[in-house]
Amino acid sequence: MAEQYVVLDFETTGLSPKFNEIIQIGAAKFDSVSHEELGRVNQLLRPVRSLVSAEITALTGISPADVASQPMISAVLPDFLAFISGCLLVAHNAPFDMSFLNQAIIDCGIQGVAHFEVYDTLSEAKRLMKARSYALSNLKKDLGLSDLRSHDALNDVLITAKLYQRLQELDKPRAHFVAADSGQLGLFGEEISTELRKYLGLPITKALIYIDREAKQYEVISLRIAREYTSGSGLVLKLDTGAEIQIHADYFKEMQKPGFGE
Repeated sequence: MAEQYVVLDFETTGLSPKFNEIIQIGAAKFDSVSHEELGRVNQLLRPVRSLVSAEITALTGISPADVASQPMISAVLPDFLAFISGCLLVAHNAPFDMSFLNQAIIDCGIQGVAHFEVYDTLSEAKRLMKARSYALSNLKKDLGLSDLRSHDALNDVLITAKLYQRLQELDKPRAHFVAADSGQLGLFGEEISTELRKYLGLPITKALIYIDREAKQYEVISLRIAREYTSGSGLVLKLDTGAEIQIHADYFKEMQKPGFGE
């Protein structure tokens, strides 16, 4: 398990990472055991290929004037990647935030960035909690943070962090998964069994794929559970290229859904 986790949230000019951009980065780093906050980031950014619309200003409170003199993401991203390096990343509706982060890495031409291990509080809240709505704006009331304005990146980070910590209390550590007829399951060189697919919530019959940050798809020919902890399973995938990838099971499961990353 990573010794630290980073909760992150982005405000953007729209919903498409290919046509829209990040205009605010919010992040906070915590110790994985004590949940003590170790540092935070709150940075506005000037977009270069899209505009801050009136609708976005109404939603986020960020106006074109607010970002006009702010740095572009190319000036900020290297330090942000250093801040999150080696940490479990936590986000609410993680595929959205990760798609923007991955697109920013591509746009900035940054090479050699390690794959991120990601925990999605939205999918886990749906699994572990009963709520009328799983939007942060609704959940923050139950977390005692109703005074924080939603759709501010740092505020949403603080709400998501509290939610993550609540989910850790609700989710008991799971015993390491072993097959009934063998000591281990899904070792490299073996087929991915139906039992393992069911355990991880993966499609039973279709081929499993891995999608990199450039949206290229690779077939997963084998996988194994590297570790088990309260936030789920950490996996190691073996691709048809022979490459090995570390990934959180929840994020890998999201990759199997149609339209992932679009």
